[in-house]
Amino acid sequence: MFNPSFKDLRKFAFLVASLIVTAGCSTIAVDHLPKATTLALLDEPSGQIDGGYRINPGDDLDIKFFYTKDMNEAVKVRPDGFISLQLVDDVKAAGLTPQQLDDELTKRYAPHLKNPAITVIVRSFPGFRAYVGGEVAVPQLVSLEGGLTPLQAIFRAGGVRTTAHMKSVVLIRKGPDGEAISYQLDLSDGAISEAHRDLRVALKSSDVIYVPRSPIANANLFVQQYISDLLLYRGVQLGYTYVRSGNTSFVPAQ
Repeated sequence: MFNPSFKDLRKFAFLVASLIVTAGCSTIAVDHLPKATTLALLDEPSGQIDGGYRINPGDDLDIKFFYTKDMNEAVKVRPDGFISLQLVDDVKAAGLTPQQLDDELTKRYAPHLKNPAITVIVRSFPGFRAYVGGEVAVPQLVSLEGGLTPLQAIFRAGGVRTTAHMKSVVLIRKGPDGEAISYQLDLSDGAISEAHRDLRVALKSSDVIYVPRSPIANANLFVQQYISDLLLYRGVQLGYTYVRSGNTSFVPAQ
């Protein structure tokens, strides 16, 4: 059996400490991301949906024909953003306001109906939502009806765990060409006390909020995985009977 000397233990302890610091620091690598200074705020006119609500995949629509009621349809916007209607087949709906879709359908039905007076009603908004994940109580899709900020969305996901690093929350948003653009948000207690503008950023449909782990939480996880799991459980005896990570003790197998 391996019996390390005091010198070996000192070297090992130094190595572990170095690795813990590295593990803790390297996992919070979001400081290079742009700040959210250019994003619209919920309490500003620019933070509201430009031109009104824009239809999303998953939304339920009622298509009403004023003079030809037998043409009325209730449709769901498909994942590809299209709806299927009689006579005109597939029509792109996602990204349009109800009025814009109304105008498009009126144009499409003009060759088929004498007076295509059409109204588009958004009956439900299941597609108008963002995803909240990471160190939150219950990672989930959150409805954005009524308008939400990132912090409000996190609260709807049950709040954060004690391991959350709220100073470096990541907001991932779809760019103009469909590319993913990431921003760093400061939602920490300090930001709250200073009424930081990041607290008022207006979320948009399909946004992703990711709450990372804090450096100390990653360090504790490192202790559990690499010391307990990889060393103690493989029979390497270093003179102690357990490793403590936070409030949890890990006892090596006998």
